[in-house]
Amino acid sequence: MSDNLTNDGTVFIDGIQAGTVFYWLTLVEETGSVIAEGCISASEELMLRIAASEQAKLQLDEGPTFSLEIEGGASGTRWIRLSKL
Repeated sequence: MSDNLTNDGTVFIDGIQAGTVFYWLTLVEETGSVIAEGCISASEELMLRIAASEQAKLQLDEGPTFSLEIEGGASGTRWIRLSKL
C-alpha cells in the first residue's frame, strides 16, 4: 500500500451527502486516531459548509469513510486530518 493517496471522494455533512472533493493524503505512521493528513479541494461554498458543520466525513473513492477535520486553508483548498470513526 502506498503512503500517499489521491483521488475523488464523497463528503457527508451531518449524515447527508454534500458533494465531491479531490483529496491528496499522506498516511500517518503513528498509532492513534488520526489515519491521514493532507488536502481536499472543491468549491469554496462546499469548503465553508464543511467548516461550519457539526460532523463531516470523507468517503475515499469507493472505500472506507473517516471523520474529517479541517485544519486551515482558503480558496477552495483545505488542509485536513482524517480520523477513525
